[in-house]
Amino acid sequence: MTRAFPPAPEHLDQALRTAVAPSLSAIGRTHACSAAQAAVGHHDCVLFRRALGCTSFEPEGRPVELDTPFDIASVTKALVGATLAMQAIDQGLADWHTPLGELYAPWRDHPDPRAAQATLLHLLNHTTGLPAWHKYYLEYPLAPSPERARDTRHAVLTRICRTPLTDVPGHTYAYSDLGYILLAAVLETIFEAPLARLARQRIFAPLALTHTDYVDRTAGDAPITEAVATERCELRGGLVLGSVHDENTDILGGVSCHAGVFSTADDLLRFGQHLLAIDQGQAPEHALVSRPTLHAAWSPDAAMAGGHHRGGWDTPSGERSSAGRGFAPEHTVGHLGFTGTSIWIERHRGIVSVLLTNRVYPTRDNALIKEARIAFQEAVIAPAIA
Repeated sequence: MTRAFPPAPEHLDQALRTAVAPSLSAIGRTHACSAAQAAVGHHDCVLFRRALGCTSFEPEGRPVELDTPFDIASVTKALVGATLAMQAIDQGLADWHTPLGELYAPWRDHPDPRAAQATLLHLLNHTTGLPAWHKYYLEYPLAPSPERARDTRHAVLTRICRTPLTDVPGHTYAYSDLGYILLAAVLETIFEAPLARLARQRIFAPLALTHTDYVDRTAGDAPITEAVATERCELRGGLVLGSVHDENTDILGGVSCHAGVFSTADDLLRFGQHLLAIDQGQAPEHALVSRPTLHAAWSPDAAMAGGHHRGGWDTPSGERSSAGRGFAPEHTVGHLGFTGTSIWIERHRGIVSVLLTNRVYPTRDNALIKEARIAFQEAVIAPAIA
């Protein structure tokens, strides 16, 4: 490992200030969001932490603090889904190539005989053959009661286990939220406990992630009123505040592997530092996962069918990756979230970078987060000068 030079705080501050809007009308026009949090560090120290903006420009909006929770959206996949899957492997309850039918009985009834070839790794790297998306939320009630959420979850899982596959598992990459809805059920079956409890007991509590949690409607959890707002959503009757933004997660009761967690940049930095320490052979006594299993998850061998996801984690892709040009693709893992969130770990330089925003407020029709992400990441690790 080669440590990166500490990023200049003034450059990071400038990148954040350029992203955070001074008014509602500026969002999507000149600025990316109303709120931002960021944290950067090596595995053993914090280099930068900052909170800017306001939770919304609504009357109830308030300044963003370092402990203000953000809806992290698909960063949940890496934080919860990938971590619990690695723990199952470490405990000998599964391995990367265990057939899904051995882990979750309803999958055995899939009408396509090719489904029998699908494995845990296929699920994690989005190559099961399941399609990317389906708007279940148009067919089941939003903001459901606990009983209705449980019924909806059973119905959706039954449908996923009967959804036609697009190809033989391992042959086609499709970033699939359906797969991660299924992953939640697989992990609950493996560990014989609800996903929210597993996440709290096995990840959040051990790392003292005190501002990280699901809003579990099936357990009677109330919305987090101090959280950053997401979208003004006509379908959901107004501003989404303190409840999961992702509609498919909402109809399931707020808990899934593809979305649902609220967190802070400080907490996610601590999570990333923990994994980076394991990666570098500096694992604490009570490490969440073993070094060999983590290395397998982050290995290029964990990707298939030309995809850029590995064992539950993403890697930089495309001509202009959101990780920025300073984060070397061959050494970087991370994940993005639809709400405007990200975590990136540059393993060679030993840097963890977390950026949280609410770019979907007041509407998801706002693409300025792309440039804002790149600007921040390139303030963390500057691109090499040719």
